[in-house]
Amino acid sequence: MGMIRKQSIQTSLLSYVGVGLGYVNVVLLFPKFFAPEEFGLTRVLIAIISIAAQMSLIGMSNAVIRFFPQFRDGSKNHRGFLGVVLSVASVGTLIGISVLTVFKPLILANYEDKSDLLGVFYYLIFPYLAFEVLFQLFSAYARAMYHTVVNIFFREVLVRALTTLLIALYHFNLFEFDWFMNLFVLQYGVLTLGMIGYLVRINGFHVRIDREFLTPKLKRSLLNYGAYTLLSGVSSIFVMNVDVMMIGAMIGLDETAFYAVAFYIVSLLRIPKNAFGNVVMPVVADAWKNNDLAKIQGIYEKTSINQLLFGMLLFVGIWANETNIFAILPAQYAGGKWVLFAVGIGRLVETAFGLSQGIMALSKWYRMDVYLSIFLLVATVGFNLLLIPPYGITGAAIATAISLTLANLLRFSILYAKAGLNPFSTRSVLVVVIGVVSYGVNQLVPVQDNLMFDIVLRSSIVSLVFIPLVLAFRVSEDVNQLMLSILKRITER
Repeated sequence: MGMIRKQSIQTSLLSYVGVGLGYVNVVLLFPKFFAPEEFGLTRVLIAIISIAAQMSLIGMSNAVIRFFPQFRDGSKNHRGFLGVVLSVASVGTLIGISVLTVFKPLILANYEDKSDLLGVFYYLIFPYLAFEVLFQLFSAYARAMYHTVVNIFFREVLVRALTTLLIALYHFNLFEFDWFMNLFVLQYGVLTLGMIGYLVRINGFHVRIDREFLTPKLKRSLLNYGAYTLLSGVSSIFVMNVDVMMIGAMIGLDETAFYAVAFYIVSLLRIPKNAFGNVVMPVVADAWKNNDLAKIQGIYEKTSINQLLFGMLLFVGIWANETNIFAILPAQYAGGKWVLFAVGIGRLVETAFGLSQGIMALSKWYRMDVYLSIFLLVATVGFNLLLIPPYGITGAAIATAISLTLANLLRFSILYAKAGLNPFSTRSVLVVVIGVVSYGVNQLVPVQDNLMFDIVLRSSIVSLVFIPLVLAFRVSEDVNQLMLSILKRITER
């Protein structure tokens, strides 16, 4: 776990820097300098592209992680595996662009009553889609080669820093909103060029396919896996973005902006999961190849407890400050309070189940994951249709929480029944108890008149109760070893 721990820490730190920049953008700058409808447009575009990119990739980003161990051979340029998946994804992107062109009237019909702004900027979807497909593919390839940090830097830090710059330039009237949107999409092209440059630097950008090695049987296996995981990937991404799209269509782009702010704040809880997933999935792929269930169980359990630990600390810290958070925002964003809570609970459940989805997607039961994903997609749309009309954005948040809980519970059940894999232990319950105790102590503190002082005070109390209890009860050996390493370095200075 040494390599995993080191790279997970690096990716987590970069992710938190990115979240800090994202907080400035999403919570402070966008609501201040843009109309809610304009801000909502950027969120809807991101949601549409997230789904369209998964379709256009035809499962190749997952296939890279699953099949790269079979192609791995540095002396032979990994047999041109990048060229194989790039060819498939290129065809998928052309199909995706064609579909988005043909169905443009149908897509826009869902938004024209609430806002016609999406129609004005619909043309941006096409270059945005191409940039996103290429970036995801190159990122997956770098991860498969155990270079997991660079794509986090590009995705979490660089793009948000560029967005901050664009907002600042727009605020100072250096260009109009239409040029802001053009440059907003163009920045994703910068990420793609950055990934290409990095792959060239590490001698990983080789697209000449070794056609002797790529036998018809191997090609069929690759395409078959890609087709199945296409359905799973699209369903999973759709589940995570359908709320934004349905809010925009059923209520309006302004409500999308209100929802997006609360949703983004809770995205802090996903950082540990994303950090571990970026590092661990190539290791899990190798373990499945060797049928090393003991190794997978060890990774499953450790990622679960570490994700739950950090997720619980973040959730308690966020909810302890919920009044302060919405006091910072414009008054019309106050409706996001229960979005914060509901989605936060859903994300916390997701962290507790560790890397269930990734482990299952790389296993021989990946077809079951596909059927499960489709079922959850249908259920999520149903929950949103049922809950958005009476409860608005809070209803969408509840639908998301239910979907996340169902998805992770079902995947865990399948992995446990098929392979005896279980991420939980008594330490999982202990983390929940420590979180409740930390929040309870925080509630005893009177509200302070100074907003920033109250935020610092409550965050400090939660941390000073939570962290010592975690260390005292040795909830996570990785966390205890990390703290001992830090203390050792401090004392040696």
